[in-house]
Amino acid sequence: MAVLDADRHDGLGLVLSAALPLAVFVIANGVAEINGALPLFFSPLGLPGWVGAVLHLGVLPLFGAARWMVAGRGDAGRRAGWWIVALMAGVIGFPFLVAPLDSLLLSLVALALLVVGLGAMARAGAVDPRAAMVMAPGMAWMGFSAFVGLSFAAAWSPPFAVTNSQTGA
Repeated sequence: MAVLDADRHDGLGLVLSAALPLAVFVIANGVAEINGALPLFFSPLGLPGWVGAVLHLGVLPLFGAARWMVAGRGDAGRRAGWWIVALMAGVIGFPFLVAPLDSLLLSLVALALLVVGLGAMARAGAVDPRAAMVMAPGMAWMGFSAFVGLSFAAAWSPPFAVTNSQTGA
């Protein structure tokens, strides 16, 4: 089945590499829905939830393309590719795993995923700087998500609970 080889270095390989993470998300979503779990997407600034879902899922093809760009570049490229695969797995599982968490734990998981993503981006950038640039929009969205989540969590947690002290009687 060489036709379905996502590592082939032509246009079809790029399309397969970009589409494969979305296909895995569709499968994960189906399994989660069968088990009664719904994904939770970050949608800031009063935007509808579907906008957050589109932005979240829109990074998966970028990460797939970046993995494709580095995968055929020797041992360093394969290692960077596995880092990107780990990042994609985290991005796919994130909306399902964080739904039952409180805001602080959700923000900490988002921060941990951001750290993995930055590590993957650094490894990919060492192999092919263009791959890191392809990952940059997704990393910016993940960084914004982690920053906003931690900001809100800190605003409602001691000792920073400035907003809690203003809700008095």
